[in-house]
Amino acid sequence: MATPVIRAIWSDFERPMVKQQDGDITRDVEIEAIKNSIANILTTNPGSRRMVPEFAVNINKLLFEPIDEITARMIGETLLDGINTWDDRVQVQSLSIIPNHDYNQYDCSLNFMLITSQNIQTIDFILSS
Repeated sequence: MATPVIRAIWSDFERPMVKQQDGDITRDVEIEAIKNSIANILTTNPGSRRMVPEFAVNINKLLFEPIDEITARMIGETLLDGINTWDDRVQVQSLSIIPNHDYNQYDCSLNFMLITSQNIQTIDFILSS
């Protein structure tokens, strides 16, 4: 039986990396691949990619600052700059960074539009130290 061919514009390794029964790594395609790309931009430490050491955003230092509106704004600016620099397939529509003092974290929501389809997607995530 022939292996089905997945035709996709974009693909990326599924997060977390999981092996399939044939030993290959599972991959995400299309919108899930783009969401993985954004997650990689947000979670990769600057300098950790050998061939592209400037890749990623440096928000770790901001997560140890006081949890307030000023720090939230700085985090938002850093995230927007990173996404605009490293993923040209999306256009950010809105980014919400809300300080959550009760849990020592920021509750975040990113709305972005795919350049190729005008399709708007949302990613909700938490940033904490």
